[in-house]
Amino acid sequence: MTAITFDATQKPPFALISLGFYVTIPLLLLLRAPSTGAQEQVNGVVAGRVTDPRGQPQSVLVSLVAGGEILVGQVYTESNGNFSFSNLHSGLYYVTVEAPGYRPARESVMIDARSSSKTQINISLEPVAPGPAPPGPIVAGSPTSYRLNLRANRRAFDARALHEFDKGNEKQRSGDWKAAVSHYEKALRIDPDFYPALNNMGAIALRRKEPAEAESFFLKSLAVNPDDGEAYINLGHVLYEQAKYQPAMERLEEGLKRSPESSAGHFFLGSVYLKLGDLEKAEKDLKTACALEPTGMAQAHLQLANVYLRRHDMRAASAQLREYLQANPSDPQTPAIKKLLASIDANETN
Repeated sequence: MTAITFDATQKPPFALISLGFYVTIPLLLLLRAPSTGAQEQVNGVVAGRVTDPRGQPQSVLVSLVAGGEILVGQVYTESNGNFSFSNLHSGLYYVTVEAPGYRPARESVMIDARSSSKTQINISLEPVAPGPAPPGPIVAGSPTSYRLNLRANRRAFDARALHEFDKGNEKQRSGDWKAAVSHYEKALRIDPDFYPALNNMGAIALRRKEPAEAESFFLKSLAVNPDDGEAYINLGHVLYEQAKYQPAMERLEEGLKRSPESSAGHFFLGSVYLKLGDLEKAEKDLKTACALEPTGMAQAHLQLANVYLRRHDMRAASAQLREYLQANPSDPQTPAIKKLLASIDANETN
């Protein structure tokens, strides 16, 4: 067996690809109407129809989400493509549809439950173009993300495994996930404890919305290299996606002990604290994420806006939203965010 060992004082001859932090949590914001002391109305209704480009009705699962990616409800369309959600509070919602063979669809809708009105929204699904799927948005981790901790692990790596791993990274960069997985699997057949491949396999599984498989890969990676902070952060991300917030917090905290400059780690930990209702800690970690990566952590500004909305600090929320839009003027959520800003401005002047 040909093996390669590395001196801990030298730069590794290869770099690992940061696959671990795909942001699969759109940061949606809910602005409730100011309280008047009366009981809030819950008479809002969202109804609609889902069709293909030819106007044919589609039988698909439709989701309705509100602030902080809170799932309000899910329904399957009827045979004619119709769906509806009722008993809704006032605020901003998103109707989302994900169906095999079509691009994910997402439409915003503002509900004013006081008027007891029914809001109609129709969705026409767009087919996915043939070819490999483009990579999703990546939130980078710390400057040492996915580099080998050579001081903690001096084991030899098989040269053939490294070769397959590099091939997998090349395929990942081109967006060919299937081929990337094939090369990572070859690397793992050569060296089952080659933890960089385990990490990247877990990240791909997470992107494919296979949380159980992703969790298995990250746990195997940590069993081989328990000092890998990024693997803890990846595992925390998986648990966050499954709404397992307490264990997610514990894994993220462990990861940040080992990789304290991981902006993604602070982002997800701040998001977990927000879910758990600890707004002070949420604000601290989200601000740290922004400071560590000023130009690449736009999602943290949106999540900070959620923190300030929960505190009813509309001025601070507005500032975060405007900062996000300045950095991401072409973001698909721009129209909804601008609408939200207009609502905040209107409430400020009333």
